[in-house]
Amino acid sequence: MTSTSDSHRDLYSRVHQQEVVAELGKHALETDDLDRLLHDASAAVAETVDTEYATVLELLPAGDEAVLRQGVGWEDELIGSTTVVADQGSRADPTLLTEHPIVVDDLRTDERFSDCELLAESEAVSGITGLIGSVDDPWGILGTYTTERYEFTEHDANFVQSVANIIAAAIENEQAQRDLEEIYGRISDAFFALNEEWEFTYLNERAHELINPENRELVGKRVWDEFPEALSKDFRPKYERAMYEQEPLSFEEYYPDPLDRWFEVRAYPSKTGLSVYFQDVTNRKEHERELELFRTLLDHSNDIVLVVEPQTGRLLDANETACRRLGYDRGELLELSVLDIERRFADVAEWRAHVENVEAENAVTIIGEHERKDGSTYPAEVNVAHVELNQEYMIAIARDITERQKRERKLEESNERLEQFAYAASHDLQEPLRMVSSYLKLIESRYADALDEDGEEFLEFAIDGADRMRDMIHGLLQYSRVETQGDPFEPVDLENVLEEVLEDLHLQIQETNARVTTEELPRVRGDVSQLRQVFQNILSNALTYSGDEPPRVHISAERNGRRWTISIRDEGIGIDPEDQDHVFEVFERLHTRSEHQGTGIGLALSQRIVERHGGEIWVDSEPGEGSTFSFTLLPSRDR
Repeated sequence: MTSTSDSHRDLYSRVHQQEVVAELGKHALETDDLDRLLHDASAAVAETVDTEYATVLELLPAGDEAVLRQGVGWEDELIGSTTVVADQGSRADPTLLTEHPIVVDDLRTDERFSDCELLAESEAVSGITGLIGSVDDPWGILGTYTTERYEFTEHDANFVQSVANIIAAAIENEQAQRDLEEIYGRISDAFFALNEEWEFTYLNERAHELINPENRELVGKRVWDEFPEALSKDFRPKYERAMYEQEPLSFEEYYPDPLDRWFEVRAYPSKTGLSVYFQDVTNRKEHERELELFRTLLDHSNDIVLVVEPQTGRLLDANETACRRLGYDRGELLELSVLDIERRFADVAEWRAHVENVEAENAVTIIGEHERKDGSTYPAEVNVAHVELNQEYMIAIARDITERQKRERKLEESNERLEQFAYAASHDLQEPLRMVSSYLKLIESRYADALDEDGEEFLEFAIDGADRMRDMIHGLLQYSRVETQGDPFEPVDLENVLEEVLEDLHLQIQETNARVTTEELPRVRGDVSQLRQVFQNILSNALTYSGDEPPRVHISAERNGRRWTISIRDEGIGIDPEDQDHVFEVFERLHTRSEHQGTGIGLALSQRIVERHGGEIWVDSEPGEGSTFSFTLLPSRDR
């Protein structure tokens, strides 16, 4: 009867152990909390084999110590902080050398083990230890102990090892999941994984940013339920094709509101689902549309258009007009070496030499020698600018200026003849004018006492007329020589120019009690003496036509694209809108000489000077509201 009872108890114990192993195996598959599993496993072992203690020891990275990761029967403060020696000769070491469980009948006398402080303090006597992991790659040890001598059965030992194997499998799964998440985390593209039921199993952070900004819980949800707009696009048929054919594919597709994005998608199928990598290419698609429009505009332009890579000088594109006028096929033109491009289109090299200045100026205009395929050349005006679409480009728009240069040469010849005429006229007129002035002064000095009141008035008129004629002749000579007698252009600091002009006008400023304020003025490219003349003419007018109040003048500068706009604003009498187009005409006066002195050539001279500098000048004014004279100048290229 006793033997039969023992057999029944033994059978019951084995069945119970199998049930515990099965339950722990299920728990291991369902949980993602490893420490909870380790605690539950150690508790189940201690309860099932009826021991006071159970330990889960985890080897530390160095391999010579193990930490009490979880267990039962120990003080709470020992868990996670207590370590034991795991080197040669320790109690842990024999377990690490075999994949079979070790049963110790008496830890106090077993010569295979040296003393273990942790177990010695617990007064453990008998125990079972099993390896967690493999001999080649051990993770730790599962052990269970009693404080009284106890003879464990082979089934008890196998049970402990089975639990240790479950722990090892759970650790392996957790490590695999961590490795997978690390791999997913290193993916720079957005990524998600779908199972065979089209349910999300994983989304990386970038995927959430692009398609799930509201941070919905997507794992376990069907992709078609969560993104119904995809059903009307290529997403579903493409994904289904990849799964059906088990072949990877890539495509681009637009997802409508609420995402409103273009995606580049790569789908990789497997027997268990689909891995999808994707990028937001909305900006690229917009750039492509811009480039398509740009290409249409280029090919319909009558000017030559070259697209150049700024850093290398390589020709990236050219329009049909460029091919036709230069005598190349598009392929031939694009195959030209950088040296050929810079030799045949010298303006390209010049622009690249000043690329930093060009970036600040936004664009430059260059006159260069373009060479056709047959070796013939023609003069070209080239406007070059930065354009940023999907990358940075240098756009050169070239125009054949052969005819314009012919017109300019004729104009130069005309200007030369005008100067010659003005010089001859002034020379021929000044001599008789000096004689008239001299005799008028003789009459005034010798016969002034003999003249009656009318005679004195007539003589005064004659002298004044001679003086005005002399001033007009001088002004006409200045006007005619703006182009031919000007100094070469150089960097000009307008701050210094204004300082000198204000010094020249000091007496007039003082007499009129004027106040002149100014903002910071730029450096420009020009003829310093002529620019001084422009400032002096406009400022002098502002002081003269101030009305009854003391003059108030403000000078400012503003960058507009590649040019500076200089503005001189006064609070004077203003100019009627009907007269504003006439103020820049030679000898044009809006007031009688009795009201204001002057020859009427100052603004006309200023206009000619500004035009010589490649700029323009204008006035904005209302009667009684003051006037603002503005003119444009190119910035200096020096740094």
